[in-house]
Amino acid sequence: MGGMGLRARWRRSAGMVAGVALLLVAASCDWPEGTRFVHQVFDEVEITRDVVYRSTTTYDGQPIDLRLDIYEPAGDDADERPAVMWMFGGGFTAGQKEHMAMYAEDSARRGYVGVTLQYRLRPSFSVEGVIDGYNDALAGVEWLIAHADEYRIDPEAVVPAGYSAGAYNAMHVLDFPADTPAAGGIAIAGGTGVMPTAGDRPTIMFHGTADTTVETQTGLDRCNAGNAAGARCTWVPYEGRDHFIAYYPDTQPDIMARAHDWVFEEVLWPLGYRPGTA
Repeated sequence: MGGMGLRARWRRSAGMVAGVALLLVAASCDWPEGTRFVHQVFDEVEITRDVVYRSTTTYDGQPIDLRLDIYEPAGDDADERPAVMWMFGGGFTAGQKEHMAMYAEDSARRGYVGVTLQYRLRPSFSVEGVIDGYNDALAGVEWLIAHADEYRIDPEAVVPAGYSAGAYNAMHVLDFPADTPAAGGIAIAGGTGVMPTAGDRPTIMFHGTADTTVETQTGLDRCNAGNAAGARCTWVPYEGRDHFIAYYPDTQPDIMARAHDWVFEEVLWPLGYRPGTA
């Protein structure tokens, strides 16, 4: 695949011994400025909007075409790029894909393919609505993998991510299936309905310690269960902050930076990616 060639070029450019590099990754590196997938290295982003990824029915049986927006770094000539699929919050009753546009754009500026996903909602919260969200999120990941050649996506490096209900979607894509197609997951102020088990993909979870919408302990329990099972989870608390950390002007940039640094070290590095520039 083209991405294997790209990763090989990064391996040659890095000039690192794997054992030493893995120790550095475990400690979290301060990567050189301009490192692709860690820092913003593209000035412009190209957006393809309202691509249908799934045709299904609503809770009351009406047909619906679910859509996603694709954010790509303008002028990028990489053969394959990892993708981060961002999902909005709203308690499975409200919200729209555009609410995560700033996150998808940030992903694209760092050299990823950023995606925002529409998923089905219901008039009130229900377990059935959560399952709808999971099925749609899984379908989104599978669609990106199936269309990897078209959008120059590395099919082995698709990462579901989200805020609040969208974070539950992301964790469920990892925790529900026996063999998830996702490479890892990012949760902002979220949790899971099914605890991770041995062999699950790595995750990072951001949470305010004063969150009363999704209790902090809910996210921490999921992260602790992952680590106990050998499914590595990185916990990032924001002391005294509430549920809306995804949008505050001080926490949002920190979440964006930490999330992409984590993807590079915990997801891309094991796949063979090495430091490179745009």
